[in-house]
Amino acid sequence: MKGFPILMIASLFFIISSCHHIESKEELNIDQTIKQIIFFTNNQAYEQEAAYYDAIIELKKEFPTEIKNMKIITAANAKKYYGTFKINNCPAILINYKDKIIVKVEGEASTEQIVAPFYTALKEEL
Repeated sequence: MKGFPILMIASLFFIISSCHHIESKEELNIDQTIKQIIFFTNNQAYEQEAAYYDAIIELKKEFPTEIKNMKIITAANAKKYYGTFKINNCPAILINYKDKIIVKVEGEASTEQIVAPFYTALKEEL
């Protein structure tokens, strides 16, 4: 019984140390052969993101696979990717393809301001 607390602490330490921070595009599992949608969200300010959610729902009707494969980066992890994806703040959504940003919308935007360029980019054959 005396070793039980030590075992619990060691187990907790092992679990915590096995969690690691995502540092690169490769660790995000971004497939460079497809048009990868990446959504930066701040779930603390979801009311500011209503247009983004509406746009995602609208785009899902026409592009279900692309939306299913969308990567979501929360505000807690977003800052380390701002430079990589040339983002200044949340909310933001972009399409990355062959290591290039094809479309990017960030900050306040209407649903139409998000849907129109994304629809065009996702429909376009590259």
